Amino acid sequence: MATRRQLRIALTAAAIAALAACDKKAAPPAAKAATVTAPVKEAELTTIKLTPEAEKRLGITTAAVERKPIARTRVIGGEIAPPSGTVVSITAPVAGVLQAPSGMPEPGAAISRGQLLFRLVPIPSAERESPVIAQQAIDTATARRDAAAKKTQRAEQLLKDGAGSRRQLEEAQAELAVADAELKSATDRRAAAVRGGVSEAGVRLEAPQAGVVQAVHVKPGQAVAAAAPLVDIVQVARVWVRVPVYAGEAREIDPAAPAHVLTLSDSPDADGVLAQPIPAPPSANAATAGVDLYYAMGNPGQRFRPGERVAVRLTRRDSTAGLVVPKAALLHDAYGGTWVYVAREPQVYARVRVTVADIIGTYALLSQGPPPNARVVLDGAAELFGVEFGVGK
Repeated sequence: MATRRQLRIALTAAAIAALAACDKKAAPPAAKAATVTAPVKEAELTTIKLTPEAEKRLGITTAAVERKPIARTRVIGGEIAPPSGTVVSITAPVAGVLQAPSGMPEPGAAISRGQLLFRLVPIPSAERESPVIAQQAIDTATARRDAAAKKTQRAEQLLKDGAGSRRQLEEAQAELAVADAELKSATDRRAAAVRGGVSEAGVRLEAPQAGVVQAVHVKPGQAVAAAAPLVDIVQVARVWVRVPVYAGEAREIDPAAPAHVLTLSDSPDADGVLAQPIPAPPSANAATAGVDLYYAMGNPGQRFRPGERVAVRLTRRDSTAGLVVPKAALLHDAYGGTWVYVAREPQVYARVRVTVADIIGTYALLSQGPPPNARVVLDGAAELFGVEFGVGK
């Protein structure tokens, strides 16, 4: 009985195996989901071979790919602000009626030093200011002006010797401008007192410094009291840049490194305007968890305006090692790809794809690219691009 049972089990297993074999032979092969014809590898892209004459005519120059540590940067939004103490307010030296012979100054208008802004015709009064009191005001204003001038000279000398700061010099210059305005006002008051307070021409009110009109507080023909504010002028030949940085990342920024300021229309890899870090009163914003960094820079031609939003490239404390090439070697195709041309041998060049991790100054940090010591094309790269795609010769 045991032998028959074992025999039946063996026959059943053999039958099952035979049926499975038949099903496997009958199943058709699975079709491919996709078919690629004539594949082209990036390593086998077009190679350009030039004659020595063509290479000389194109003016091709090359630079080596390097692997070295380089400081990283961070681009953060900033705001242009007038330096502290550079806003001068012109006030009426005596009570009178205001005239604007050259037209009323408007906010935002550029003003040069010594430019006539107003004429003030004094209002006759029963009580005149004593010439003696007016002379005392001149003496006081002269003493303040002399002290401000000496302070400015000391600040300039300390800055030249490396013992002072740019901020100290700017504050001293602002004090000198205010002292000049006070002396001019006191002189005008004494002249009005000597003349009895009445003049057909009126008192000339001139701009004590060059700058931009920030605010106008009066209108032509308006009667103003003595010491009434007339117009505010802000100096914009040199401006500050306020950069709010997230408090959690503030320690990652190098406070001693200069910044590069760009307008919002500049390309991200533009050099921008160099701005130096300056000490400023500490400020922060609890709502945004940000702390402020301040930089100072020249503003020739009033390129930047107070209150303007800008992009600021800051240098980080940390550095990273990677492949570095001059950014002049980079080329961009119509699909956003980034490439360089590598010199394979004399007069032979091949296009190689690269991935840019960061732009730092005049260099590009690559996360993918040619190996170190490879030679990439600088001058003439665009011409090679045109030759490869049939638009150059």
